[in-house]
Amino acid sequence: MSPKSSYQRHTPGRVPFENAFSWQEEPCSQRIAALSEECRAHDGHRNLDDGLLQEVLAGSARSWLEAEGRAYVQLGERQMELLIHPEWRGQGWGSWLLQRVLREREELITWAYGDREATVLWLERHRFQSHRLLFKMRYEQEPPAPPDWPSGWRLEPFQRSHTHDWHQLHVGLQKDPSRAWSLRRLEHQLTCPETPPERFWLLWEGLQMRGYVWLKEDEIFLLALDPACRGQGLGRRMLQWAMSQSRRTWGYCDESETVALYRKLGFSEEARDRCLRHST
Repeated sequence: MSPKSSYQRHTPGRVPFENAFSWQEEPCSQRIAALSEECRAHDGHRNLDDGLLQEVLAGSARSWLEAEGRAYVQLGERQMELLIHPEWRGQGWGSWLLQRVLREREELITWAYGDREATVLWLERHRFQSHRLLFKMRYEQEPPAPPDWPSGWRLEPFQRSHTHDWHQLHVGLQKDPSRAWSLRRLEHQLTCPETPPERFWLLWEGLQMRGYVWLKEDEIFLLALDPACRGQGLGRRMLQWAMSQSRRTWGYCDESETVALYRKLGFSEEARDRCLRHST
C-alpha cells in the first residue's frame, strides 16, 4: 500500500505522537525529501531552508520526523521549520508541534514560504511577527559578458587556506548575527556536490578580501560585498559575473537596494518568502 493511500484510510483522533515526542539524532534525508516534495507539489513553493537542513545533516541542528513520515520539525539555535503532510493538516498537528518547539525555544524565526496569507495568519495567532521579506529573482535572457574589473581588483577561486579569513568577513557582514554560518557549516557545504569549492570565488582588493560569490548550479547561492566598498560598481560587476556563468540565473535577495540592482540588470520577481519572529 502506498503512503498516500494509507494516509486516506483513517483519521487520527489526536496527534499520534503527543506522548512520545523526541529529537532524532540521525535524520533520514530521503524521507525528509519525500515529505518536502509532497508539500511542495501541493503548495507550489519550496518549504525548507537549505541552510538549516544542511545544519541538521551536519549534526549542528536538531530534527524530528514522525514515524510514518507525516510530520517533520527541524530546529536550529534560533530557527525552526515545520512540515505537515497536506492530507493531515487542519487536525491540530502543526499547532501542537509549534507549541512543543516553543517550550524548547522562546525566541525563534521561521518562514512563511510563498508568503501565503493563511500561513502568515496562523503564525501571527501564535505571536509571531513579520520580520523581513525575501525575494526570489530570475534572469532568463542571454547571459551577459563577464565584466572588466578595476585595477587592483580580482576574483579568485576559494582555497582552504582562506577559510578563517572568509569566515571573519562573512560574520562581519551579517546584520543579524543568527544568520552567520559556523565553520562547521562551511566545511559541510564544501563537501556538497552542488556547491563545490571550484564554484566559490572571492573578491580581492590587493591582499584584502572584500566579497564573495558562490554558485549552486544556476542559483546565486551566496553573494556579498564589504559595505565599505559599495558605490564603486563592484556589486553590479559581481552580479554580472555570476549571470555570465549560466543561461538561467536566479537568486534570493532581501534588501531594497539589492532588489533594485537585480531589476536593473534584467531580473524579474518570481516569488516571495516572509520571515517571522517569535519572542517573549
